[in-house]
Amino acid sequence: MIDKRHYTVNEVSEMFNIDEKTVRKWINEGKLLAVHLAGTTVRVPETELHQFYMRSHGRSWWV
Repeated sequence: MIDKRHYTVNEVSEMFNIDEKTVRKWINEGKLLAVHLAGTTVRVPETELHQFYMRSHGRSWWV
């Protein structure tokens, strides 16, 4: 499946109400999969964000 939406680290941090450093830590630890683009640009695919939430909370927040 190709994601239509990819989120920035800042957007993910705002969704979860956490610091950007925590999101980057999750990515570096492999807990949250992300796409690394040119330079330091990182994007999190929408489906990965949904799956991460499901793994973490056992339920969906996507409608």
